[in-house]
Amino acid sequence: MTYSQRLTHGYSSDIIYLEHQIAIAEEELAKAEDKRRAYESDLDQLRTSPGYHSTSATNVSNEQKWVDELNKLQSMIKDIRTRLKDLQEDLGELED
Repeated sequence: MTYSQRLTHGYSSDIIYLEHQIAIAEEELAKAEDKRRAYESDLDQLRTSPGYHSTSATNVSNEQKWVDELNKLQSMIKDIRTRLKDLQEDLGELED
């Protein structure tokens, strides 16, 4: 819904819109957190697997892949949390 459309529907639709956006952000955050935990588990399994410390190119490459993916996820989680916080603040301002 565009801003002008929300204005025509009034105050209550702004609250509904923000509540909907908050729910979406919370769902995205939950999915990203689940994925982060899975990546951390995969990385831990790789690091504790037999023969990991042989410093083979494959092990180093696999580890770097998981570390890179984990870093991307952590950045995405940070962005989602920031967006969620901003949405919650906007909702709080409307409710005051």
